Amino acid sequence: MRLQFLQTSSALAILSVGLALPAAAVAQTSTTKASNLEEIVVTAQKREENVQDAPLAISAITGATLAKDRVLSINDLAQTMTGISFTANSPQANEINIRGVVNTRLTGPTADQSVSTFVDDVYVARSGVLNTAFYDVARIEVVRGPQGVLLGKNVAGGAVNIISNKPSQEFSGAVSASIGNYSLRQFNGFINGAITDDISGRISFQSINRSGYARDILHNVDLENLDSTQARFQLAYEPAGSGFNALFIADYSQTSDDGVLRVGVESPTSPPGATIWSGTRKLISQRLGRTLGPREGFPVWPQFKGDAAPTPQSATRDNYSFILKLEQELNQSIKLTSNTGYRNNKSFTLYDQTSLGPDNGFNLTSAELASVGASLLFAEPVNFRETGNFFTQELRVQSTDDSAKLNWIVGAFYLKSNVTQRNRFWGESLVLPTLSGESHWTDGGHNEDYAVFGQLTYRLSDTLKLDGGVRYTHDSKTGNQQGFVVATGDRYKPTDTAPLTPLTVPFNTPYGKSWDAWTPQATLTWTPNDDMMAYATISRGFKGGGFQNNASKDVAANTAYEPENVTNYEVGYKAELFDRSVRWNSALFMMEYKNLQVQQTLASCLCNVISNAASASIKGIESDLQFAPTPQLRAWLSGTYLDATYDSFTFAGVNNTGKELQRTPKFQIAVGAEASIGSGSWEDALTLRLAYRYQGRMPWAPENTTFEEGYGTLDGRATLNLPNKNWSLAAFAKNMTNKLYRTNIIVFFHDEVSSYAPPRTYGLELSAKF
Repeated sequence: MRLQFLQTSSALAILSVGLALPAAAVAQTSTTKASNLEEIVVTAQKREENVQDAPLAISAITGATLAKDRVLSINDLAQTMTGISFTANSPQANEINIRGVVNTRLTGPTADQSVSTFVDDVYVARSGVLNTAFYDVARIEVVRGPQGVLLGKNVAGGAVNIISNKPSQEFSGAVSASIGNYSLRQFNGFINGAITDDISGRISFQSINRSGYARDILHNVDLENLDSTQARFQLAYEPAGSGFNALFIADYSQTSDDGVLRVGVESPTSPPGATIWSGTRKLISQRLGRTLGPREGFPVWPQFKGDAAPTPQSATRDNYSFILKLEQELNQSIKLTSNTGYRNNKSFTLYDQTSLGPDNGFNLTSAELASVGASLLFAEPVNFRETGNFFTQELRVQSTDDSAKLNWIVGAFYLKSNVTQRNRFWGESLVLPTLSGESHWTDGGHNEDYAVFGQLTYRLSDTLKLDGGVRYTHDSKTGNQQGFVVATGDRYKPTDTAPLTPLTVPFNTPYGKSWDAWTPQATLTWTPNDDMMAYATISRGFKGGGFQNNASKDVAANTAYEPENVTNYEVGYKAELFDRSVRWNSALFMMEYKNLQVQQTLASCLCNVISNAASASIKGIESDLQFAPTPQLRAWLSGTYLDATYDSFTFAGVNNTGKELQRTPKFQIAVGAEASIGSGSWEDALTLRLAYRYQGRMPWAPENTTFEEGYGTLDGRATLNLPNKNWSLAAFAKNMTNKLYRTNIIVFFHDEVSSYAPPRTYGLELSAKF
């Protein structure tokens, strides 16, 4: 099957390139016209290169485009482009999915990310750290597929690299202010310029404040609101004629909200069972005399043992980081680079997993609850408190003469992280003893990762080059986890002695294990002319193993789940046609996945268990088409199609072999256009932009019994630019059709306890630059 797929893929790629060659050749020989399409330089392969020249599946979005589409987060990014999707189990569990590879509900101190994230080329180990909004960004690079050699930390599924605007000697600045529905108030800006002839500085800031998208009726407060403050300070030092440059970046962010809302929805497809939360919501609707909306709930505020009062829902995240980049030209063709990063994070999250418990303010009778199958009603709020510090160091020596027949890069990478979680679970139940009481966990995990890597690039001819590289990774995870009973029973069962799930037996146990991996990569690139490139690559990626957090007992806490390994076979082409007014990039790929890490809920103990799916196969195609006939008009169309299935996976007696990979949409499509109109001094005075994205049906879990149906979102923006271009006024709208779709579900019995994406938002933005 692999050979057949590769033969078909190669034939399609060669055919596509062949069809495009005549037009590309004309463009090369008959014109020197500059392209109306954006020229974006990327650094995913540790060299500056045009994204059209990079022989890998990479999408780059400039900061200007991010601002137009109001892409402020990873969630926004995933709702803008194809080839990437996003779900979130909690404010500390962002789940980025690229090509079916996703880190699902793995939040323990030793957990690695399936799709890695980087900020200014420095690895970000914890997904929850990236809840802060983007600001003053030069570009975002999204790399699809395993990158096991050059891309910093070993990458299994892909990576998102967020690159900040850097200081320069030229004085400049900008500021913008936005207002909108949900009481939005947003301010951001920067100031940049020379401090001395050799030193430049840049200060950037942003604040966002808005009310909530959802409402806690029980306590009469907003949910899913936002209060965010961020600042970044940079210094660049580049003495003339020295061949040396240094960049220092200090970044701080603080974000808080009043928690998330979970809503119980009766499942149309899961196996029959009690409709506990959807049924109770029907009873409350009858009492209220109206139907509860999907953004209304009754989350329980737990009163932990020893506290004088209940603790409200909330989420806070405080992060700061320091980055020091040093570059020294050793001679005319060799450069030494050092990239040092330190990051510290502190986070607090408390949310009710069901947003509706027995104490909901309506005193429903047993007969009423029984009438809708809600006799098992329970609440289980959870409180996650995490602190972490992370140190990374990368050293590289590389050749810099891109015209040479042989180029090379060698380097070493080191990561040290210390993460401590102190988690509290609190519950009360009308019936089940294991769902009442209070259990705590303390888990201190220490991760150490070091690697050496190298890559050679050899030009076989003027049009053909071969890249070959390999990375050796040693990954070590150690720590200690303690689970203990704080209280048993509740107001309904005060004499109950069973620990609150997922704890079954108190324990205090150390854990530890290490793994080694070799991840090679080889790429053949053909560049017949300046407007076309085709490539074929074989690559391997590695994601480290780890240990279960909030374990049910000691054996679960000290038993490691194994690393993931993925091998990718890919062919692709990138072409610019018709005087560079059309850009068409495509890739076909097949990935073989081994030991896929999957977390599921075990019905026998209502506890979470991480296991390794034996194997999975992912086959797909990605294509991106851009059209810019004039500087005033641009349109785009992109899409992905995935055939992603478990080759062999049985969990708790359930055989998921042949089922679709969880949280992986089969296809995605994005289409949009931007046009500018005006005349004279008011040239390009009015710019109109519309973007639509559709995502196909997606299974939520490996057993494929619950799904998110396909949905589309429409975003728009209209910008008025004054003649001097220094002032602009824009009207924007996101999710213009107010589409209701979910970012997470957890199945309880016959209910899907759901979290919803933001509703329609809109506003005005006033910007000035100087």
